[in-house]
Parts: sequence; structure tokens; C-alpha cells
Amino acid sequence: MAVETAEDVPVELVALVSPLPAGGGPVPGEIIEHDGHAVGHAAVLLADHGVLLVGDMLSDVLIPMLDVGRPGQLDAYEAALGRLEEAVRRVDVVVPGHGAVAERAEVAARLTADRAYLEALRRREEPVDVRMEQDWMMGPHQRNLQALLD
Repeated sequence: MAVETAEDVPVELVALVSPLPAGGGPVPGEIIEHDGHAVGHAAVLLADHGVLLVGDMLSDVLIPMLDVGRPGQLDAYEAALGRLEEAVRRVDVVVPGHGAVAERAEVAARLTADRAYLEALRRREEPVDVRMEQDWMMGPHQRNLQALLD
């Protein structure tokens, strides 16, 4: 998916991550697995530190980016937002992979914005979302739309 969607990004760097240990193992916090954004996506809850690391979700600069190769992504993404919302109640700070760090009130606004974007997609309406004011967001948005039409 990264090769197809990450224009002008050094793709060789995208997958330089370690998978979660099969069957468990030592991890720095509680892993919140979900299939929003991509199969096997996860967040890391560092409850003792009041921090939730959410990867490519809950961004103030990126719209939700669906895994366009898989059916049922709207439902998967919405379910992931629900899981993240539960975890947010246990922290003070959320750290997305893209965009600014957020505290609780801002996280609530991001959850609302992401859900509104997904609902507009579901209704086949053009979303009203300030993140889409960036011209380069139209490419990911068009891929999201196309995924729903396929």
C-alpha cells in the first residue's frame, strides 16, 4: 500500500519497524490492536506515563486514510476509533504519527472530525474538513472514495 500511495516518500524507510512479538512478549505498554488504517495497525498505551501513541490515526493534519485494498474499511476504521476513544480516557496526551501532540479536548475534536469525515464518505457526500484544505490531501481523499466504489 505504501508504494502505491506514498509519492515522493523514501519507501525503503516505511517498513523499518519491528512487528509485535507473536503470541505476546515484552512490549513497552499495552498494545491496542485494530484494523483501522491498515491490517495489524496498533496503538501503544503507556498508562503509567499518561500517553497514548496512535500511529497513523487521530491526526490534526491528515484525514483518515483507509486501507483501500480491503473491503469493510469504514467499519474497521470506526471500530478502531472506538477502541482509541476508550484508551484516551486513561491518558493525558495523545501522540499521532503525523501532526501535533494533543491533549484531551483536542483529541475529542479529532475523534469528532474523523467520524464526520467517515460518515460523509458513507453517505457519498463531500466532507467538510479543514484538513482537506491542503491540496495534497485530495489524492488520499480520492483513493478513499474510489475504495468505496470498488
